[in-house]
Amino acid sequence: MFVKKFIEKNKYIFSVIKFKYFNRKFRNTKPKNIYHSYGRNEINKIYDSKKNSKILFLQTQVGRGGAKWLIDIINSIGKVTAFGERNPKQESFFRYCKSHNVENYNEEFLDLIKSEILSDWETGDVSYISSPYFSHGIKYLYEKLQPKKLIILVPSFNRVMRSFKNKGWYKEKIKTDINQFLEKSEKLGSHFYGRIINLRVSNDKFKSLSQIGKIALFISTTLEKIYNEISTIDKNKILIFRIDDADQNYKYCKKFINKLGLELKVNEKKFLEFKKRTSAVHENLNIYLTNEEKIECEKYLTNYNYYEKKFLQEFDSKHYLK
Repeated sequence: MFVKKFIEKNKYIFSVIKFKYFNRKFRNTKPKNIYHSYGRNEINKIYDSKKNSKILFLQTQVGRGGAKWLIDIINSIGKVTAFGERNPKQESFFRYCKSHNVENYNEEFLDLIKSEILSDWETGDVSYISSPYFSHGIKYLYEKLQPKKLIILVPSFNRVMRSFKNKGWYKEKIKTDINQFLEKSEKLGSHFYGRIINLRVSNDKFKSLSQIGKIALFISTTLEKIYNEISTIDKNKILIFRIDDADQNYKYCKKFINKLGLELKVNEKKFLEFKKRTSAVHENLNIYLTNEEKIECEKYLTNYNYYEKKFLQEFDSKHYLK
């Protein structure tokens, strides 16, 4: 009884420890980039020689939409190499540049992504590249890489808000002008470039918002950006994955993976065990907003829901076995 009460009382701490342990194991499975040192011409030559006989999937999202869990599941499939946020510093800087309409990092970043894809193709037929930092620039990557499918993760507003808040987004005061572009610096990591992007509001407006308001602005603006970038792409090339429907739903995930042209062979019992490696209680604790916070984020909630609905209605988003 004492042990049970102790564990319950310290649930948050145990959740953090457990998550860090499994997440470290997960991060240790990151594929090795064996083409990283190759020059641009050589990378392009090898990529062009292999792209027609191999398969590529690209995935992006606002964030906190179950990407690591989905990737863990997909990696159980033979001859598939899947991983997300392989190069967070470079990926976050790419998004940062794109949010400011700065295009001079495009080719260098494309070389890096191609080198990751080629490394995946060395050990199998399928490369699955995922990053929330592709949200700004996903159309550019799609056009240059021509993946078999483009996967967009679209979780509900409440789920994303809760996860971002528990993750600590915008907890500290922001001193930087979000509308001022800063050149790449080793001192500024993915937390800076990933969060301090151009959100199309004045710097004064951004700084006046509470933590909840800043999160609501970020996730609303980013979902809208993803939609606008993919709206001209062939709808048959796009699949929507919704964690609200997919969470521990074997049939949903099996059907979704079938639509990729792959087959999920693990049984349901094994499938249900994947989540412990990539999700934790402390990241999904309920949050409670004050009336002021609810009013502050109402406009952004409306905008998010508008684009969420468009994603779910306009693209292939229903994955259920009949």
